[in-house]
Amino acid sequence: MPQRYFFRLVHAETVIEDTTGVVADDLDQALVEALAAIAELRTEGELPGDAGDWQLEIKDEAGILLSTLHLD
Repeated sequence: MPQRYFFRLVHAETVIEDTTGVVADDLDQALVEALAAIAELRTEGELPGDAGDWQLEIKDEAGILLSTLHLD
């Protein structure tokens, strides 16, 4: 059953919260959406190409951390 997943960019003391989220069938689909969001941020220049210190967290509607992607 589809559910809403939220992304959170984290770097040292900087946190960028996603308050909208995406609806996906499962965590695998949410990961695909997360990778697309990362690519878009890089294309728009909002995320440096070398973002090795950044992480993208994926949480469910309850705020439970499901996965963390290291952006290196």
